Amino acid sequence: MQADMKRIYGILALAAVLGFAACNEKAVETVNTPAINVTTQKLDPNTDESGTVRAYVGTQVTAQGLNLDKVGAVKVDGLDAKIVSREMKTLVFEIPDIAKPQQDDPYMVDLEVFDADGTTTVFKYDYFVTIPVTDALVSGFSPASGTVGTEITISGRNLSQITSVSFAEVSISEFVSQSDDAIVFAAPAIASKEADTEVQISAVWRGGTISIDGNFTLSIPVFDTFTQAAPAALGDDVVLAGTNLDLVSAVKWGDEALLIAEQADTSITVKVPSGLEKQDPAVVSKALTAIFGVAADQEITVLDAFKVDTTPIGPAAPVFSSIAPTDTGYSAIFLGREVTVKGENFASVEKFKIDGIEVALNGDPTDIDAKFTVPRTIKGNAAKQVKLIAVWNGGNELDCGEITVYPFYYTKSLRLGKGCGKALYTDFDSSNAFLMLDDGVVISADDWLNKSVDPTCTGSSNALVTGSSKIATGKKDEYYAAKPYIFMSVTSNTQLQFNNPANSNSQLKNHRLSDLNTALPSAYGTPVVFMGSVTDAEIKAAVAAGTLSDISANMPLLGTSAPRWKQHYDKGDVLGVQYLKYEHVSTTGGKATDASQVYKTGYMYIRDITTPVDGSNIASGGYVEVDLYWSNVLE
Repeated sequence: MQADMKRIYGILALAAVLGFAACNEKAVETVNTPAINVTTQKLDPNTDESGTVRAYVGTQVTAQGLNLDKVGAVKVDGLDAKIVSREMKTLVFEIPDIAKPQQDDPYMVDLEVFDADGTTTVFKYDYFVTIPVTDALVSGFSPASGTVGTEITISGRNLSQITSVSFAEVSISEFVSQSDDAIVFAAPAIASKEADTEVQISAVWRGGTISIDGNFTLSIPVFDTFTQAAPAALGDDVVLAGTNLDLVSAVKWGDEALLIAEQADTSITVKVPSGLEKQDPAVVSKALTAIFGVAADQEITVLDAFKVDTTPIGPAAPVFSSIAPTDTGYSAIFLGREVTVKGENFASVEKFKIDGIEVALNGDPTDIDAKFTVPRTIKGNAAKQVKLIAVWNGGNELDCGEITVYPFYYTKSLRLGKGCGKALYTDFDSSNAFLMLDDGVVISADDWLNKSVDPTCTGSSNALVTGSSKIATGKKDEYYAAKPYIFMSVTSNTQLQFNNPANSNSQLKNHRLSDLNTALPSAYGTPVVFMGSVTDAEIKAAVAAGTLSDISANMPLLGTSAPRWKQHYDKGDVLGVQYLKYEHVSTTGGKATDASQVYKTGYMYIRDITTPVDGSNIASGGYVEVDLYWSNVLE
């Protein structure tokens, strides 16, 4: 209401001037009174309370009206404004330096225009001026706790002005990263031996020091007093107690890393390696230290002189405790994947036998674990119990009992690039061109060509293939010589699809070598692979969760040679994949009509798709990510 009245006041002032001039020719002084028009000609900029239109200190404001060349002064928020120009119908003035705190919302201030005498108000108006936030402001930090080396992010505004950060007594001027919105720095070591220390963080800029609300809890390992009654023997367990010991990444005796057998917050058990060389004298003293920190660059001395008797001892019998996949994210034991066997006294283990098959160790065993790769020759299509035996010290055998093995392959997060026209083909597409089903890997277009994955398909034609999904008779060995593979292409109407290599003689050329110009041959591929959507709810759930236990049970017969995005699959769906037998594709050809015609089978869970349609083209630089189940030859 107040603003409206002030606008009315300005309009009436203008009307009064014009009316009085018309009826009284002698009133020369009144005719020359300045008048601002904000009804039909707005101020420029015409600011508002919401901040949609803003004016700042130094902004030049233009007003329209009459007799404005007679304006004696302009004040904004009571301060004299510099008059830039005065003409009869136009007045331009500059917003003065208003001393108000910085904030996001504009301030409402009085805008006053005075007559030639500089004291008589001829116009008064509510105007809005923004005093923008240009000072460095800090809103907080995260995380709230961590150890030495933990990256801490300070959030706020205008943080590029921050020159250093104070962390307790330590000043940090080299940051991991810095922008207007955030500063990231690594928590340094401080002069404290407490397990958990509350640390104040502050930021320094040209305007002073900004204290940040809340404290960061810096945690470090703290060991209880440890004494040694007698020298440790080779293979001995040493139990250390304390607080935050789960932060320890290594325990060393001099330069020798001890094996961590068990680890928790309040205790850590290390084993003296049984393979240390004998010293003369046999008992050796070295410092026992613990390593911690994100960069593993912090060291704590547990005992200045830890004694070890290096006299060799005969190997103790290994004790089995567990077996599990080495890679995280896998909950079962599959063919071709590495597993870690844990226990005690494993340094003398020489090899393993699983389901009667001897397998070599991957690397050297330690006293607490040994690794091997599950052999591909284990038979079957469904999970089964097999015997595991550890062979140690020249042929002794340790019966580890029966374990569950899934006799097929399972590989997570395989990323397959698309194939398409040269203009949208990327380095990623060339490097991630072909999914090799037997190996559970994605290879480049160069590797596909140079390693002769499909040797009969490296020219302009393939003598094995007589037509779409049809193999010539009398070529069984050559057919099976090419490992089954699939790849992706983009059709002319932007349909992103998986491809059976023997389906079309024009699909391979969608892929190019690393120069991104040289196309692969326009020829039929050899392996006949069919795919299709899987609708069985039980199979879909097991494949998506990584819990499929029988790869051939309820196996659907698939008949799609090029399943298309949106039509056959999308993110979260499951596609079946089947490699057909030579006897079928060299006679009838086409999709299988009976399970006996399927040589190998599997499923793909569509974990992610990052190559969506972008306008009229498939967006470049993306991929389709799948989890792959794949069988051996079906029994």
